[in-house]
Amino acid sequence: MSAKKVPAKKSPAKKVAAKKAVVKKAVKKPAPKKTNIEKLTAAGVIPQEHAGKHNHKVINKLSPTEVNTLIKLRSKLGALKPEDDALSPNFPV
Repeated sequence: MSAKKVPAKKSPAKKVAAKKAVVKKAVKKPAPKKTNIEKLTAAGVIPQEHAGKHNHKVINKLSPTEVNTLIKLRSKLGALKPEDDALSPNFPV
């Protein structure tokens, strides 16, 4: 009897994963850091005209927690009325 030879099965070729192009992410420049004076005047805690140069050094030494607390107090107390300008700020700084 003649035996038919069965061709050997070829193993499937391994697919090589295509290399992805390396995408460079744009480096974001950090926004300029605001001083405590800028934060407090923007939040309405200290009117701009009352932020004297002699106070800048002391106010800018406040910690971020202290500044955030002052801003929260101002928001809870509400905006300062123009006639209450003499009371500004109406809580201890």
